[in-house]
Amino acid sequence: MANPDVFALKNSALNPFLFSEVGPELNGSALTVLSVLARLGEDPWAQALSWTRLPRVAVIDRLADRIGQMPLRPQALLDARITASRLILLLPSQNGSLSDANSDPKSRSTIPKWVPVTIFYCALAIAMAMNFMSAYPGSVAIPAERTSMSQPPSTVAHPP
Repeated sequence: MANPDVFALKNSALNPFLFSEVGPELNGSALTVLSVLARLGEDPWAQALSWTRLPRVAVIDRLADRIGQMPLRPQALLDARITASRLILLLPSQNGSLSDANSDPKSRSTIPKWVPVTIFYCALAIAMAMNFMSAYPGSVAIPAERTSMSQPPSTVAHPP
């Protein structure tokens, strides 16, 4: 099943690891772990989460292999294993708490999915009503003097 919050901003204990710098690319810009994994077609948060469950040596090997596939400066490629060893220290430990709301079912919101949609449509209806009232002020309120007269006054004179 696809992740329902695919466009949600990820906020987790994995971010320090994912946003850490791997090394300079050939063009001089900094490359992050997140960029490395994304360029290889992997979900960075899912991959980093799976790495928290593996032995550190295995993670170093896997990360160094991925770094080696990037267009980095030659020295950064030579230091891929050293860089991977440094970066895995930023991964949370296996028994550490990952603050990703999606990984803990207890931290999920108990608000039904239809509530935010209903609130949105109610706010939209109110805004449209206010817009209509401000655009056509005479069509909303009818003066009291017009409502008391059911027919216009007659101009025909009655004989005495």
